[in-house]
Amino acid sequence: MSRSSDRQVEKSGETASRSVIRSLTILEAVALHSHEPLRLVDVVARTGLPKTTCHRLLSVLAESGLLRSDDQGRFGPGALLLAMGMNFLNQTDIRSLARPRMEELTQLTQETCHLGIVQFPWVVYVEKVESPLAVRMHSQVGAMNPLHCTGLGKALLAYSSVELINAICSLPLERRTVKTITSAAGLIEELGWIRDRGYAIDDVENEEGIRCVGAPIFGHDGSPIAAISIAGPAGRVTLKSVDDLGPIVVEAAMDVSRLSGFHS
Repeated sequence: MSRSSDRQVEKSGETASRSVIRSLTILEAVALHSHEPLRLVDVVARTGLPKTTCHRLLSVLAESGLLRSDDQGRFGPGALLLAMGMNFLNQTDIRSLARPRMEELTQLTQETCHLGIVQFPWVVYVEKVESPLAVRMHSQVGAMNPLHCTGLGKALLAYSSVELINAICSLPLERRTVKTITSAAGLIEELGWIRDRGYAIDDVENEEGIRCVGAPIFGHDGSPIAAISIAGPAGRVTLKSVDDLGPIVVEAAMDVSRLSGFHS
């Protein structure tokens, strides 16, 4: 192959890589960070990509099933993304191990129980047991929230590697409520307290009116592989009741840890 041909192949590869990156940017804007279908002009504004590029890639993504378009020309998540998400959940074995203990926690506390895993820089909710009470927090499996301001996320982060903690601390820490920890120093101090007591508290830091308690689940090598939390309205899950809930959540998380091969 001539040098000219080599350069053409290399250029073609770079173009393909750029298209993939741009497609992923559009997917994130439409399917992850938006709660409603987006028009072409909205996608252009959110991604900063040229209008012609967005139009072309939106068409490709819609034809593939990753996105869908409605009769008003708006784009939203497609059926293929749902199938991928369900397959991801089905392959997450920790769900089947944790589910019985989650049901017991909800029965005991009457509050919603969540199971989450790390997907940097988020915690992803992979399982949920609803509170039987009429007034409860609203959440859904597949939702993502920042690691730094949730009970699940902080429980996972506290026992994670220094590299992961530093990576989170190097990012802008989004303020979700007036109580969100938004400084690296404040977060590092909080993680130390979590390790001391064994559980994390989301003290109305991620969602107004919601408080939760989370504890890590460890794998066979001692690293955190998931976390369990109990969450509910702050009027029921009070700071006083957190002292009682914390050890209960830790015990449940440790039971699942042992099922995962962890030996303390």
